[in-house]
Amino acid sequence: MTFVGVSPFKSQNSNTQYQCHLSESDNIAEDAHVESFRTVWTRNDDNENVDPPVPVWNDGANYKHWNVKLNNNNKNDAFGVFGCEAALDGMINTSISGIFMRSDADIIPSDELVSVTVNAGDTGVSIGMKSTGSKNVAGFRWLKDNVRNGDISGQDTWSISRPVEVEDAGVYECHIQGQRSDAKQGLKLLIVRGS
Repeated sequence: MTFVGVSPFKSQNSNTQYQCHLSESDNIAEDAHVESFRTVWTRNDDNENVDPPVPVWNDGANYKHWNVKLNNNNKNDAFGVFGCEAALDGMINTSISGIFMRSDADIIPSDELVSVTVNAGDTGVSIGMKSTGSKNVAGFRWLKDNVRNGDISGQDTWSISRPVEVEDAGVYECHIQGQRSDAKQGLKLLIVRGS
């Protein structure tokens, strides 16, 4: 499956959407059971982490796909990490996710990429973030898959000091202390291929 984000760095806009393209032939893909989901919470309260709508099959495009239009509702509901899961009879379920951030984010990944793929056993893996303005690194707070890591508060890099394991895969988030609900934090997916 392939994930295509439309306006992924403008989540505050009304046209934020994503497409999930299955690698099966169109006639099989149309019969797939596809669901959309929010991968992790990226803000503090239940009502700030709205689930995406049901995917809609689009067979009128050059490339047939499932489409999910995120309704921003003027509340940053399109900010975060979203995905699709597809089920085809007799095949293994597969899922994929993508990131949507605001164009006026306070923090962004230091390499300006929203994902990195590594192999299990790789060393020297780190996730770096930087301020886009005058935000002080001392205020940086980190989470992985919505779980806080207080050990690296005030740092701009989450370093994995041992060989990377499949369990290290996930969503890494860095926000300014007390401002997580503003939806202006940096997000990055770490993808770890098994050995």
